[in-house]
Amino acid sequence: MSKPIASVIREKGFCMITPKGYSMYPMLKQGRNQVCVVRAEQPLELYDVALYIRSDGTHVLHRVIGFEENSYIMCGDNQWEPEHGITPDMVIGRLDSWYKGKKEYKTDGKRYLRYVRFWCKSLKRRRRILKIRRAFCEIGWFFKGVFGKIARILRIKK
Repeated sequence: MSKPIASVIREKGFCMITPKGYSMYPMLKQGRNQVCVVRAEQPLELYDVALYIRSDGTHVLHRVIGFEENSYIMCGDNQWEPEHGITPDMVIGRLDSWYKGKKEYKTDGKRYLRYVRFWCKSLKRRRRILKIRRAFCEIGWFFKGVFGKIARILRIKK
């Protein structure tokens, strides 16, 4: 049985993880990326990506989008509902870099900082962008299903 992520980060200072889920899309894609999470030794800053553990034991990798008294406000890049009340003791690490294949991306790179400025500055803009994108995806799935059924019917009749 493997060690819990928190203990690996405490012992080694970092941990390589393959994230699951779509909450950090478009930056991180499920099954395609590996992330390097380092120990969070100082308080997180705005737009840092943190690995934290919810009260139900779920490990979550989300971005700091604000601060409250003694806690953080977090949200995934593919979400628009912020999560309040993430305390510093829930945070076990901070994203340092991630890999797409063999290519490494650092959180201090120019491309990453442009992404953060564009995507993370306005939650309202993100909400609209994500809703439009999801609507187009649903329309595409609908037409794919309808045309797929028509194609199957036509093949059967031949």
